[in-house]
Amino acid sequence: MKNKLFTFLEGIEEFVASFFFIGGSIISLYGVFMRYIVNSPVTWTTEIFETFMVFAIFIGFGMALKDNQHIAVDLLYEKLPSIAKKIVDVIANSLGLGFSVFLTVMGVEMVSVAHQQGGITIDVGVPLWLTYLAMPIGMGLLSFYFLLKLINIFRHWNKEEKTQETNIEELF
Repeated sequence: MKNKLFTFLEGIEEFVASFFFIGGSIISLYGVFMRYIVNSPVTWTTEIFETFMVFAIFIGFGMALKDNQHIAVDLLYEKLPSIAKKIVDVIANSLGLGFSVFLTVMGVEMVSVAHQQGGITIDVGVPLWLTYLAMPIGMGLLSFYFLLKLINIFRHWNKEEKTQETNIEELF
């Protein structure tokens, strides 16, 4: 059974990702309508659309990992014995954790530099550091879910076939 806090946070995560995806789609449709139907293009739509989609995608990375919906080629994996599957899962999730932590740190550094430089977007004038927040937020979420998956693997180490398909919700 899911913890109430986890369910609440999951709902926020899904709402924010959906908001950015749907908002970006609506802005894109507005831009197309203005350009091709009204014949009066607005330049800011592309900038906002791209920013919204980047946020939706970066937040979606963690959601996909959490729900085991990422792309996996498991032809060889399925032929492995249970202990080998667990070892592969530990290696894969450790590499994913390391990579996502690295990108989180680099993202924070990128946001910090952009904030210090005071740059703004061309069309809308939004501070660049706000648009760069997608990377540390998304990679931070991805790091969190990789860590939870690793914890889950070790919690179920002695149980049969609790490997790649183990859901993170089982931790709560």
